Amino acid sequence: MSAQFQVAIVGGGLAGLALAVHLETLGIDWFLLEAYEEIAPELGASIGLPPNGMQVLDQLGVYDEVAAQAGTGSSVVAYDGDGNKMYDFELLPRMRATHGFDLRFTERRTVLKILYDKIQAKDKVHTSKRVSKIEHVGDKVEITTLDGSSYTADIVIGADGIHSPVRGEMWRNAAEDGSKVFGENPGADVVTEYGCTFGISDPTNDLKEGDLRHVHRKDAAVGYIVGRKDIVYWFHFFKLPQKHMGIDFPRFTKEQEKEITDADLDRVMTPGTTFGDVYKNKTISIITALPNHRFPRWHYRRVFCVGDAVTKSQPIAGQGGCSALESSVALVDHLYAALKENDMKPLSNDQVEAAFTKTTEVRKERSTTVINEGLLYMKFASWSNFLYRLIDKYIVRLIPKTTMVDLMFSGAAGGYHSNTLPAPVDRYVKGTGEPVSAKKIDGTDDEN
Repeated sequence: MSAQFQVAIVGGGLAGLALAVHLETLGIDWFLLEAYEEIAPELGASIGLPPNGMQVLDQLGVYDEVAAQAGTGSSVVAYDGDGNKMYDFELLPRMRATHGFDLRFTERRTVLKILYDKIQAKDKVHTSKRVSKIEHVGDKVEITTLDGSSYTADIVIGADGIHSPVRGEMWRNAAEDGSKVFGENPGADVVTEYGCTFGISDPTNDLKEGDLRHVHRKDAAVGYIVGRKDIVYWFHFFKLPQKHMGIDFPRFTKEQEKEITDADLDRVMTPGTTFGDVYKNKTISIITALPNHRFPRWHYRRVFCVGDAVTKSQPIAGQGGCSALESSVALVDHLYAALKENDMKPLSNDQVEAAFTKTTEVRKERSTTVINEGLLYMKFASWSNFLYRLIDKYIVRLIPKTTMVDLMFSGAAGGYHSNTLPAPVDRYVKGTGEPVSAKKIDGTDDEN
C-alpha cells in the first residue's frame, strides 16, 4: 500500500518488534536493525504484563500465544525484613472484574520470539547491525552501522533501549544544527537512585505457579513471581550508596552482584523458603542500574525515540514494557493518519513533525504518571522514610484487599489502545470476572 514511505526501526526488543508487527499489518514499509546477533537473546530478563500490556498484545494478534506460555500472578504476600508477614491479598478476582484481563509473567525473550514469529517479512529484520551514525539528507535519513553497512529511510524510530545510540545521534544532530530543543546538556538531570539484580531460578522448595511474594526493608526490596512449570522470576532492588546524575549509568560486576545480594539471602520468602534458596537455584542473573526519567522531547526532525530511550520507569511497578508498547502503537497510529491524509505518499518534514508532536502529546501525561507512580512504589517498598515503613507494616493490612489491588495496578487503567488495530477483546467479564466464552472472543457468538 505504501511502499514509497519507509520506516527504519532500530532495536529488536519489545517496542521494536511491536512496531514491525503494527507497520506490517497496516502495509507500511519498514526494516529493522538489531545490534545483537539474534532476536531475543538470553539476557536473564523477565517481563510482567499487567492488563494494559496484554490488551496491546491482543490488538497485535499475539494474546493467545503469550497467554499460553506466560504464568498468571494470582496472589500477593508481603513480609518485612525479619520474616513477619505484613499482609496478603488475591489478585485475579478483582483484576479480571475490573480490567477484563489479568497479570501475566514470563521471560522477556519469550514475548520477543512470539512477536518475531508474527512478522511475515523476516528478511526485513537485520541482526548484528549496531547503529553508529545517523544523518538527515534532504527528506531522507541515512543510517550507518558499525560494520560499515548503510541504510536509507524516510524516518528512523529508535527503540534501542536506555543506552540508545539513536537518542545520542538525535542529540548530536540537533547540536550540530545549532538547535537548543534538547537544552544545553541533555540527559544531565537524569536521576539514578536504585539498582536491581534480576534473575531466573529453577523450581524451588514450596514455591508454586502464581505466587507473588515481596520482602520489604530499609533501602531494599526482594521479590519473585512463579511462572509456568514453577520457574521463579525474581528481583532484588537496592538503593545506591549515592544518587547518580546523568546518562553514564553505573555499571556493576558479578562480584558486586554477589556482595549486594548476600545482604538479603536470609530474607524469608515463605515459611519454608529464603531468598538464598531461590538465588542458589538461579540459572541466570543480571545486575543493572535503574534510572528514572521522562525526557520532554522525543524527536528531532525525522528521528523519533520510544521506550526506555526516552521514558524509563522503575520495573517494580511492572509498567515499563507496557508503556513502550503503548507509545509504539500510538506512534504508528499517528503516522498512518498522516499517510492517509497524504494519499499514502511520503510525508513532508512538516507532516512528520506534526505526527511526532501529536504522538508525544498523547503519551506525555500517561507516561509521566506511570514513571512517578513507579518511583513512589519503589520508595515505598524500600522504606525510604519512616512514614512508608509505618504504612507498609501496620496500615496496609487494614485497607480493603480490593482497594489494594486497585492501587497496586493503578497503571493498568486508562492504557492507550490503537485506533488502527482491532479493539482488544476482554477475556473476563467486567463486573464478575467470569471467563468470556471462546465464541465471544473470536466473534462467532450470534449475540455479537
